[in-house]
Amino acid sequence: MTKPLQQPESSLSQQNPLVSVIIGNYNYGNFLAEAIDSVLRQTYRHFELIVIDDGSTDNSREVIESYEGQLIAIFQPNGGQGAAFNTGIAKAQGEIICFLDSDDYYHPDKLSKIVSSFQAHPQWVQISHGRISVARDGNPVGSGSKTHNQGDVSQLLLQWGRYSMGITSALAYRRQILEQVLPIPTTRNEAADTYLTAAVPFYGEVGCINEPLMFYRMHGNNLQAHTDNIQFLLKQRELNAKYINVTAAKVGLSDRFDLQWDADYRSLKAVQQGTFSLIETIQVIWLSWRESRAIERSPKDTLERLLRRGLCVFLPSEGKSILRLGLRGYFRWQLARMGQRFNLVATK
Repeated sequence: MTKPLQQPESSLSQQNPLVSVIIGNYNYGNFLAEAIDSVLRQTYRHFELIVIDDGSTDNSREVIESYEGQLIAIFQPNGGQGAAFNTGIAKAQGEIICFLDSDDYYHPDKLSKIVSSFQAHPQWVQISHGRISVARDGNPVGSGSKTHNQGDVSQLLLQWGRYSMGITSALAYRRQILEQVLPIPTTRNEAADTYLTAAVPFYGEVGCINEPLMFYRMHGNNLQAHTDNIQFLLKQRELNAKYINVTAAKVGLSDRFDLQWDADYRSLKAVQQGTFSLIETIQVIWLSWRESRAIERSPKDTLERLLRRGLCVFLPSEGKSILRLGLRGYFRWQLARMGQRFNLVATK
């Protein structure tokens, strides 16, 4: 497989580059101030903050306008994440662009460490870092992976349709590379971060900072990972494949990603079809194992994916419950049901 045609410049144009932070907001007025404050409190001071309000109907405008003179505010009709990001990038002047969801917030040293990492690694076009998960009130409840893939991950994308990377608020980019993949798709259900993390790695190496530099707020409105909307989840995997293959063709590569190598996609199709297949179960588990080895996932993450995907194919009738509750929640629910049945039998 040939290397990507495009390569980043050797270094940033200055020692103290301007960083553009783009916050996309839609009806998160109750969290927005903390997100804005976390940027304004950064130890690295050469930045601009751009807040795109995407047609909010709550108190978001009042929150944004209370920071007059401290940020660039743009109010536009609701168009989704891609439209908000496109607007923000078009307005941004920085050589480095960071994204921040309006219900998340940054560690004070985030921008400083992003800048120094891009300066130390001129071949990096995208940087991921770790996160700390917090509840609605900001109390820590867990953490995601601190270590993500580094280097040329284009082969991982073409083979497995994925690699280990950060979530939206844990992503940073060189502006010149973002310009290669614009515009971000704006069709509903096309996630901007999914597009960027699939397309950008074909233009250079990705990097990682092995520290949690942002706080991911977990609340009812952003728990899409636990949705049982099978059509939505299948569409996301199909879009991811499209982004990979369109970009691969654009940079002159001949290889393409085949959805049959996507273990998530195949387990979701099994749930959709509702029919048990032992052969398919074995194949999905084997694919998951090989994928995790290639991406170098942790044993814990590998086991979770093996169990979740395998159970969805082995017990397709239970698939929606597994997806909605998560693996741990599903097992707790089943134990509770067993306890209720035991108590019912014991009282007879």
